[in-house]
Amino acid sequence: MQARWFSQQGRERARNSDAAAVGQQGQHLLAVLVDGAEKGPRGAELARHWADTVMQALAEASTRSQATVGARLRQAHAQLRHDFLHDIASYCMVSLDLETLAMHVWHCGDCRVGLRHPTKTRWLTTPHLLVHQPGLPSSRSPEEQERREQQLTRSLNARRFCPPENHVFSLCQDQTLLLSTDGYWQEHLEAGTPRDCLQDDASLLTLPVRPGSLAHVEQASDTDNLRYVSPA
Repeated sequence: MQARWFSQQGRERARNSDAAAVGQQGQHLLAVLVDGAEKGPRGAELARHWADTVMQALAEASTRSQATVGARLRQAHAQLRHDFLHDIASYCMVSLDLETLAMHVWHCGDCRVGLRHPTKTRWLTTPHLLVHQPGLPSSRSPEEQERREQQLTRSLNARRFCPPENHVFSLCQDQTLLLSTDGYWQEHLEAGTPRDCLQDDASLLTLPVRPGSLAHVEQASDTDNLRYVSPA
């Protein structure tokens, strides 16, 4: 079983602030994707730190219930204020049982989890953006609409713990699972911007849904921002 990792710096970004971790623990395929914002001084470092932290939490969890994983994330979040007080990020994470094909998904911010189909992508999660808030009046201008499409309503930040939204899905063999940052799903897939013209960092982790061990991750990234954990 082979995964694929694509990640590139956006043309309007000082560095690539996306990061991911992928691995296998017994019969569970585990993956994390983090999109660090450039608003703080250490967004890229936060992304790498949180990807490693969440991967360890998933691997150590005796049961991957929302309560178990949520408690581990809350503990890890309490340490962020020491090094990442002014940084924010979005992230998504999955734990897929390769025997039952039950998949737990957690997400916070505008990273998305989806399934690739022949003609389009079926997204399983809705990003935490102001535009998706229920009950909002109509936008009064294009500028206001654009702001709503970019403003996060939930994020990873050291000042306040935002519990990730949790869902459980049943997959089928030979489907293709996607974890994507907004630079990829929004700017490239939805807006149709060519990959070499993207303004935001864009990353996509592609995982096959089939039995066996995760033997290799094919990488196409402009920086060292993927942690691969060998099957245990």
